[in-house]
Amino acid sequence: MKFIQTGTFKENYLEGQVTIKPKEKIEIMLLDKLNYFLGFVAKEKPEIITDYIKNITKKYQGLVEEDFWKNTSEEIKKIITKFKNLKQFPELMKASLNYFVHLLHIKDKSAWEPMEVKISMKAHIQAWVFPSYYYLETLAETIGREEAVKLFKRYITQYHIDHPSPNREKFVSLEKRLEERTSGDITSSEWVIVHIMLEEGKYAIKNKNCPTCADVSEDLPDVEFKYLAFCYGDYAAFRANMNDHIILTMEHTIIQGDPYCSRVMHDTRVNWDLRHPSKEFWENFEPGNEKEAMKYYNK
Repeated sequence: MKFIQTGTFKENYLEGQVTIKPKEKIEIMLLDKLNYFLGFVAKEKPEIITDYIKNITKKYQGLVEEDFWKNTSEEIKKIITKFKNLKQFPELMKASLNYFVHLLHIKDKSAWEPMEVKISMKAHIQAWVFPSYYYLETLAETIGREEAVKLFKRYITQYHIDHPSPNREKFVSLEKRLEERTSGDITSSEWVIVHIMLEEGKYAIKNKNCPTCADVSEDLPDVEFKYLAFCYGDYAAFRANMNDHIILTMEHTIIQGDPYCSRVMHDTRVNWDLRHPSKEFWENFEPGNEKEAMKYYNK
């Protein structure tokens, strides 16, 4: 048994540039999730939807000073009409689009819809994840924290169930997944991860950094909301993206202040023992330290 580490720490990763097509990204990154969330809230808590729409609209308006909507093309407005929940609330649509474009930090803000633009990796990630944080924060302000957390958990779980990966049918086994992730070029990724197949059907990974969500969200104040908005969905996502038999256990996350994320993917076709290894195991889960780490496995 050998622990394998992949990826390389990249200090300036978030400062790097990425090329995007805003007209494509707005649908994937903003409209689909917001439309789904509004439909979910309207179905589960119809008595609050009016207040929630008012509050989330006000929230986004307070985060942005500029009005990008005035330069929005008819093509974008036509795309919006596909989203039946969202198109009922034009003021929210304007506010959410303004916030999305604000997050992209496009240099020429007067013309944000060209075929391609270059933005920082930090801006790209924030545009992906920040709106979800404010969905939850506003929900808590509308119905109270405890009820909001319960509702958001149900939403994010159902979202992933209803949006399985198109590559799901390609999943074979966790063993095959480990082989794929630890062969070929294993240093280019910005994610630094230690891998091992603990036993048949149990694939453990230790994320030693989080160059996306954790690093870009340091200024967001609520740690629990960040965890729920950025990490909690992984439980359902792993099943949706691989197989219904795959169960994720996760007890430590960088976003909650831990020095690593501890995750085990369990294939219940092989083994229903879902016990997560001890903290001592994860602390020793480093290449070259196999003998010491395995002393703590299943203790």
